[in-house]
Amino acid sequence: MSRDIFVSVARAGTTTIPSLYLQLDTMSQQEAAYYGGAAPYFRYAAYALNNYDIRQGDLLSDLNTIDPKTNAHTQYRVINDPEPFPDEHLELVLDKTRGP
Repeated sequence: MSRDIFVSVARAGTTTIPSLYLQLDTMSQQEAAYYGGAAPYFRYAAYALNNYDIRQGDLLSDLNTIDPKTNAHTQYRVINDPEPFPDEHLELVLDKTRGP
């Protein structure tokens, strides 16, 4: 399943990109297992339309969706080394982070 979201990107507590459009796809169980996931998993493939400076460990906060468990913006952590492509798109692997 695919959905479109807008996120802000933060690194070391500082916002580096205030608004970024992403296509977010749920990974299959086989893909998630490749990255060390276990069921249940909250792992996603994400695609950006430009080659932005996004790095492993960056925190992405969904600007429009509130996580009902945390009552805060839904957050995702970049877990791979983002891969830029010559056609000016960027591919990321994200884990949804959950609060206590």
